[in-house]
Amino acid sequence: MKIAHLICKFPPYRGGMGNVAYEQVKRLAEMGHEVTVFTLDQKEKLDPQTINFKIEYLNPLLRLGNGGFCPQIIKKLKDFDVIQLHYPFFGVQEVLWLGKKLGLIKAKLVITYHMDASFDNWFLKLLSFKSWLIRRSLFKIAKQVCSASLDYVRHSKIKNIYHKYQDKFVEIPFGISHSPDQISRERLEKVKQQIHWQGGEKNILFVGNLDRAHYFKGVDILLKAFYKLQVTSYKLLIIGDGDLRFTYEKQAEELKISDRVYFAGRVSDEDLPCYYYLSDVVVLPSITKAEAFGLVLAEAESFGKPVIASDLPGVRSVVGEAGLLAKPGDIDDLAEKLKIILSNENLRQQFSAAGLNQVKAKYNWDEHVEKLNQLYKKTGE
Repeated sequence: MKIAHLICKFPPYRGGMGNVAYEQVKRLAEMGHEVTVFTLDQKEKLDPQTINFKIEYLNPLLRLGNGGFCPQIIKKLKDFDVIQLHYPFFGVQEVLWLGKKLGLIKAKLVITYHMDASFDNWFLKLLSFKSWLIRRSLFKIAKQVCSASLDYVRHSKIKNIYHKYQDKFVEIPFGISHSPDQISRERLEKVKQQIHWQGGEKNILFVGNLDRAHYFKGVDILLKAFYKLQVTSYKLLIIGDGDLRFTYEKQAEELKISDRVYFAGRVSDEDLPCYYYLSDVVVLPSITKAEAFGLVLAEAESFGKPVIASDLPGVRSVVGEAGLLAKPGDIDDLAEKLKIILSNENLRQQFSAAGLNQVKAKYNWDEHVEKLNQLYKKTGE
């Protein structure tokens, strides 16, 4: 089967949507499908010699953030059997809709609904108006719509579409890409030295992008909550990079906690498992429904780590019995949940066991892609 995946950003860029697409396409190619990824042109690119699928980088006529107007996509998609749109992809999803409506694109359409788009300024909200106008029609055209969490979909901006076309929607939870068996003693010791690790300390871990596109991750809330703890044996480890990193570093200095906050920047896939291993709790303090799942939570659970996350649709289903939920944007509540977990060893062990069971039962990439493959076959029936 000839399959196209449309995704706004793709590895080596670090982002949840791109990572999901990568895990999907490499396994689909292993199954024998001919897979091509269409994504916006980016500085960092994967080495074609190291992948088993094709990537076409699109040069948009107009680009803004992670969106770009790409009318050329209609011609490029003519010969495919299935198109999987990773929604949202502004500037491409509108062109795809037009091509389908005009009969210029014959391929069956599958949509992966990753999240509600969230904007922190009115200009971007205004530009997204055209996407809102065609959204219902786009989802009507789609043969299938999949999501990692139907709990999220039922509370999302497409909830009315879901209720009308409920038979199209299917839940396929994501898998995990990092696990304890990837850790080497040499790398672990190196990371310990980098973070000045001490056995008596408790380490709070955050993993996520620090750019404006991910402003909703709530790093500023986490820093303020950490400040409220006022426990010198607690350390906050922040993994990620982006144009907001300096702002967060300055905030840590102003709060006089910079000596206990370690900004690791972007870390390699080989080092990341070491950070999970050395943490005592992993936190995802997102403030809006732009956070739809939280892959880092599932990965933390695979290491037997308790988690704390904002009480948001989709995200809360990943937390399950493996941790605590905090009110989105509530500094005091987040600080209290951190205090509860870090001060109670028995509770941490309880959450650890629950998380390991959840990962085993739900979060497996091979099973995810097999279900996706069956979905493709269903579109041809």
